[in-house]
Amino acid sequence: MQVTSEEAVVRKSVRVEVPIERAFSVFVEQMESWWPASHHIGATAFETIIVEPRVGGRWYERNVEGQQCNWGTVLAWDAPHHVAFSWHVGPGRESPEWGYDADPDRASRVDVRFRAEGEGATLVELVHSGLERHGAEVEQLRAAFDAPDAWSGILTLYAQAANGKEA
Repeated sequence: MQVTSEEAVVRKSVRVEVPIERAFSVFVEQMESWWPASHHIGATAFETIIVEPRVGGRWYERNVEGQQCNWGTVLAWDAPHHVAFSWHVGPGRESPEWGYDADPDRASRVDVRFRAEGEGATLVELVHSGLERHGAEVEQLRAAFDAPDAWSGILTLYAQAANGKEA
């Protein structure tokens, strides 16, 4: 069965017990504190993950030697309500190994919206769309991003960091 572009979307959400400003800040400024260390694209583990706070900014990892590996580009920046990235990471064209693909026509999109729920809580909604742009294996790619150790697990780790709890 062929997946349509409407079906090639992964939607996840998490509620954090912090104000919207902190929820946004932890997401974009402290990503290395909660992003799984095993989920790196560079040859070695990252030391930090940088999100340049502007449309057109880079989203990338840097290891202890200072080597950088791009993940994508900031497509939307409306702090503290919305950030969007192009996602240039996936299996290679010639290899099943995950890596960075600079081709903008093969990048999907990750939108993260932050909605205040009263004074001290925030609903964080993530939508990863355009998976069909990564190539012919969209069904497997969607299943990979929808797996428990993918966006669901990543958002759980984010929520623990935002809430000030150990992972």
